[in-house]
Amino acid sequence: MKWVAAAILVFVVGYTLVNIFFRKPGPPHRPYEDMNNRVTNRRLLDAGWQRIALQTRRPVEKPGGLGALAEVRRGANGLGVEFGQAFAVAPALPASIDRVTAPAAIAQGVDCTVYFTASLGDQKKQLGDITLYRRGHELVFVPELEALPGTGLLSRWNDTDYWLSFPALDLPPGRYTARLLARGPAALWEFEVR
Repeated sequence: MKWVAAAILVFVVGYTLVNIFFRKPGPPHRPYEDMNNRVTNRRLLDAGWQRIALQTRRPVEKPGGLGALAEVRRGANGLGVEFGQAFAVAPALPASIDRVTAPAAIAQGVDCTVYFTASLGDQKKQLGDITLYRRGHELVFVPELEALPGTGLLSRWNDTDYWLSFPALDLPPGRYTARLLARGPAALWEFEVR
């Protein structure tokens, strides 16, 4: 019996050392998610959409001193027919976008900052990545929910304020329509790049 215990101990120690020294850094390979992302990206590129990097932050303080604000109205629910067909797996959207504060005009070359309040609809999730897609003079923000780690964690509030910023350097001057998606009605607004 001593030999069995010694063999198990040697195997566990050896496996642990090999795993520590030779493990690939970074997140593990997830072939299903990678394949879905590649299919979605290819479909969006074929439909003329391009992805724009943006910065997000939360929690945020209430905005002030933005100048003239854009008029925000309600749009269609969810991803919409044309845009939604490009996704291999539909993203988990927040329940609703309750309030958006965005500038009515920005200068080309400066960052455009948008503040919004989203209702999650599920306190076991939190807002993860927000992706921005552009086609011509149309911008679409896709916020995705992700599960909180663990089984006992809950979000403190059902609605939270968020901040996002994207560069307007690559946007040619003109009038743009922006859409922030949710499972409920999307938030729509227009702004001008000067």
